[in-house]
Amino acid sequence: MNEEVVVEFRPIKKIVIFETIKLSEEELFQRLRLLAMSGQPHPLNWAEGLLFLMVPFYIEGDSLFQEIKKGIRFWSTVMYTPMPQYKPLHKMGGIEIPIIDQTPSYQFRRIAQELKRKKSK
Repeated sequence: MNEEVVVEFRPIKKIVIFETIKLSEEELFQRLRLLAMSGQPHPLNWAEGLLFLMVPFYIEGDSLFQEIKKGIRFWSTVMYTPMPQYKPLHKMGGIEIPIIDQTPSYQFRRIAQELKRKKSK
């Protein structure tokens, strides 16, 4: 049985962030350590000279699903700190925390650009 598989790409059209928190690099890593201790690891992302810790917005429901189908994504919180130069690892105590270089991601670059613009207001 040979059924054709359709592949469809749907770009994200809008990212809604409910809260942004600018922290020092030390404060961001302290929060990350607490999240890791609670069993909730979150990846760290870097783009455009900013380091991000993004917390997704979790909600169930048909209306949210309809928004996602339209290309809208929701983030509860984005914590960030300036980090002019990318580094793949951050050593904290005896652990190494990986940092993902999201430079190829248009969405991450746009978020970084908007956060930089926002702070200058």
